Amino acid sequence: MATVLAAALTTAGCGDSRPSAADDRADQVRTAALEAGLTEEVADVLALAAQGAAATYQVTYPGPDGTAVVVSHDPPDRRIDALQAGLIVESQVLVDGVSYRCALPDGGRPGDELRCRRSSAAVPGTGAFTQTALDELTDQLAASADQVETAVVARTIAGEDVTCLEATPRPETLPEGTEATTDTICVNDDGVQLLVDVGGERLVADAYSPSVPQGTFEV
Repeated sequence: MATVLAAALTTAGCGDSRPSAADDRADQVRTAALEAGLTEEVADVLALAAQGAAATYQVTYPGPDGTAVVVSHDPPDRRIDALQAGLIVESQVLVDGVSYRCALPDGGRPGDELRCRRSSAAVPGTGAFTQTALDELTDQLAASADQVETAVVARTIAGEDVTCLEATPRPETLPEGTEATTDTICVNDDGVQLLVDVGGERLVADAYSPSVPQGTFEV
């Protein structure tokens, strides 16, 4: 199950920005999940997650030693900022269909102006699921139903009510002496991931906004 959720996380990204398209996609995901034999609770979580790709938001994930990652998303534009001590040291930006990578100049220090250049690399999709990722997750959740116990729980993260999908291997499927670990993904009412705890990788948001400050995507 860790592999399933990890694959969904790494392929998360931008989707259709039209609210009506997001609603249609959520309905499709819910229907596919139910047809695959998943419970209504799990289907509802997957449908909610489908809407994240169309949401406008800014979310901060703190890291170790004063680092953080800030994801800004206003479809189709997207920005990922890496921070040290609250100062941006690197950015990846997708604006008007063009990708940019921004970094400190040689000898630069945190807080100095970044230099931006066009890039052929895709901007990471942290924060939301692609259609493909959700389709794969639905299929693999159904395929592993006899090996994994799933649960849907409510929490509060970064001041937001979130719905969490938890997946735990059934004890009888584990090698003797191995302790089961639970993988968890939590999304808020916008479908944005505020917690990801999968296969040893953990991201927990400490700030969330359903809007993006003016000028965020300027390079």
